[in-house]
Amino acid sequence: MSTTPGRKNEKLVAVITGGNSGVGLTAAERLLDLHNGDGIEICLVCRNRNRAEAAKNSLLRSSPNATVDIVLMDTSRISSVIKGARELCLKYKHIDLLYLNAGAILVRRGINWSHMMNEIFDSETPGQKILHMFTTGEGLLLQTDNTTNEGLQQVFATNLFGHYVLVRELESLLGHDSPSQVIWTSSRASIKSSFNISDIQHKKGHDPYGSSKFGIDVMSVALNDRLNTQKVYSHACCPGLVLTNLTNAIFPMWVWYILLPFFLLMRIFVANFNLSPYNGSESLVWLSKQNPKELDPKSRYESNTSFFGKRYVSSRKDFNEDSHRYPDMNM
Repeated sequence: MSTTPGRKNEKLVAVITGGNSGVGLTAAERLLDLHNGDGIEICLVCRNRNRAEAAKNSLLRSSPNATVDIVLMDTSRISSVIKGARELCLKYKHIDLLYLNAGAILVRRGINWSHMMNEIFDSETPGQKILHMFTTGEGLLLQTDNTTNEGLQQVFATNLFGHYVLVRELESLLGHDSPSQVIWTSSRASIKSSFNISDIQHKKGHDPYGSSKFGIDVMSVALNDRLNTQKVYSHACCPGLVLTNLTNAIFPMWVWYILLPFFLLMRIFVANFNLSPYNGSESLVWLSKQNPKELDPKSRYESNTSFFGKRYVSSRKDFNEDSHRYPDMNM
């Protein structure tokens, strides 16, 4: 049984937002396998109870001796985050792994065909431009955003601010006697040029998704500045291109299946075309096995799959030494 250093005979605790499907659910399954089912407690933090119960039952079928709990939370609603955090504080004395994976919403209203054609036909390096578009999504999609009933931009609230509030509400359960890792699900679509601290919710911009993901990268670094002395270590990871509900929002699934041979071939050049949630979860699980003190807090750790199907993790640093000073957010 895996135990936490400094807390004898106590299981590890992993809390996963968005743990009912995709990369989050796969990470939960792999963590249970890694710790022989009964060496870690998993808490799935989800919006929908029925989906959460289905995910829990799926985990228990493969690991009958596992302890899997559910907490309902919608990270786009701060009142829901606070309520869910209070429930977590009642359930646990310490959280070892806090996966901030929920959300990742991208509401598109179309494909920016003119931009795509310009990049392909008007560029001196069309191959590089095409790779950049498909690995980051920059300029490829026409996005829209909504306002929550609490007056926040939905993408910003779901992907970034709700998780920031969750970390603040759970500080008493993180670190102190034994280390905790906060692991954010970021993306190659993290676009620095889309992020503007004076418009942090991206009300005036055209890429709320890319802005929120760059905000995640920056926030992760800022949390280290504030919480490392408390033995809390924050890192961002990227699951790469994975066929999930998110990709279905971009193209119908049949389009992705048509493109599948192309993506498999492109792994020769771009290893983060992971396609399956299992491959995409590699960086999430890999981070749980590392000594967080030895990791670079300014790097994003990315899941990759080679052309021959071998999974591995690489690190990528997309912003300079001063980038993490952008969002203060009264920390």
